[in-house]
Amino acid sequence: MARVLEGSSRKVLIATSIASREYLRGIARRARECDWHLVTDMMFTGVPPRGWKGSGILALLPHPPDLLTHSPWPGIPCVAVTGADLPATVPRVDSDHGAIGRSAADHFLERGYRSFAWAPFLNDAANRDRLSGFQARLAEHGCECRELAPTHSRIGPYWQDNWAELRRNLLAELQRLPRPAAVLAFNDCAAANVVDVCRDAGLAVPEDVAVLGVGNSVVCETSPVPLSSVDDDPEEIGYRAAGLLESLMTGAEAPVETVRVPPKGIVTRVSTDVLAVNDPRVSRALYYIAEHYRDPMLTVSEVASAVSMSRRNLERSFRQETGRTINEHIMSIRMREASRLLKTHPRVKSADIAALVGIPGEGTFFRAFRRHFSMSPRTHRDWSAQSCVSSRPNEPELGAASNGASPTAA
Repeated sequence: MARVLEGSSRKVLIATSIASREYLRGIARRARECDWHLVTDMMFTGVPPRGWKGSGILALLPHPPDLLTHSPWPGIPCVAVTGADLPATVPRVDSDHGAIGRSAADHFLERGYRSFAWAPFLNDAANRDRLSGFQARLAEHGCECRELAPTHSRIGPYWQDNWAELRRNLLAELQRLPRPAAVLAFNDCAAANVVDVCRDAGLAVPEDVAVLGVGNSVVCETSPVPLSSVDDDPEEIGYRAAGLLESLMTGAEAPVETVRVPPKGIVTRVSTDVLAVNDPRVSRALYYIAEHYRDPMLTVSEVASAVSMSRRNLERSFRQETGRTINEHIMSIRMREASRLLKTHPRVKSADIAALVGIPGEGTFFRAFRRHFSMSPRTHRDWSAQSCVSSRPNEPELGAASNGASPTAA
């Protein structure tokens, strides 16, 4: 028998001309739970549908500049999924830009950097908030951050770019940075531009300049040097925005403050996959460890042999450069990867994760994990799950680090 469709489904307009697949995936997940009908005409026409009558609106950038300030559908609940400067009356779900900045600072500080720069995309509120978080965490460690010129400039809806001049200025600023330097860019687009200009300036990435983007987009894999990137969790942003719209359509009060979604983590690729060290032999040892830490038979003697040094000389140089022993560094990498796997693969057994990070035996893994994190793997996993706003279905299979991430992914 043919299925008879109910007529009670809410109709929700996706108000944007282009929509990220990740945002849409989160919106669609919530739409299925709430039995919505999503109206996507604007994604193909770029024009608000005249005479449309529906229940709610999800507005994603880019959308017509005055869509949220002079809506053609007054009285219909609307939630913005955007980083743009908007009137305070528009409910909004957005990235936690401060948390992204702090996470990026931690990523660089863990690698020993003391020279930092910020590469904005625009001079808007989202860029300023992200920079503020980055600067605040660096200040806690006695560090400052230089500000590079924005990749683009805009007055209202109009872009005011001089590509050649912007690149000349960026090249000169990068050459003046004390090296090794670490650059946080507002997004992957700005980060890829920094990498490209570094090549023109004769600066090696990541040896001279480490570069970190935000968004974990396809740009990361197409950059001349594969880009490390903060995963800002757009699927969760879309899901949370749809959830907020559902509550507004059922009569709930709109939140006064923007709903902020924390980043999911950092996917480490080549552009930051290095510690800031001056001794090239120690640098080679770090690379060797990053490539082989999954081997449970990895030893300090093997690392020393790989870089053509005596064990004693390498251990002394390694401690001078990094402040810890080789064995401590190997265990730190294994524990960081174990933490990531516990968070992203909640159904995988601890014994299997132990094997994936090069620790033979669940008992040995349990004791090492407790020493490192002051909690058991199970407690760590439960704590991580409670920190997330929702779980992720359909996780990828375990194996080598996903998305091109290096084994040292944070």
